[in-house]
Amino acid sequence: MSQLLIQQYLNQLAMLKKVSGTTRESVVREAFKDLLKGWARGQDLVFVPEYEFETKTKERRYVDGALLYELRMPFGYWEAKDEKDDLDAEIEHKFKRGYRPADATSWRSAT
Repeated sequence: MSQLLIQQYLNQLAMLKKVSGTTRESVVREAFKDLLKGWARGQDLVFVPEYEFETKTKERRYVDGALLYELRMPFGYWEAKDEKDDLDAEIEHKFKRGYRPADATSWRSAT
């Protein structure tokens, strides 16, 4: 990943925190989303927000984003979490609900 993309992410994150006065996931995840989208373009991947999938029990679930090859084959998934969340507990909860394998999911704290 390029230093330019990382610096843009850090700048955007700082600006969002400064202007919004919060580090809530729903606000600061936009900076990380932009970072993923920028990186994906250089890898011939497409970022799809709120990506829908079916669990083994045929229930619909959504991750915050997914990186897909143009043939619609997933490269990886992204779930944003608030810095106040217990990340381990959140991951366990998501996997119990049928979310994708750990080796293809990036769990990102807000900061």
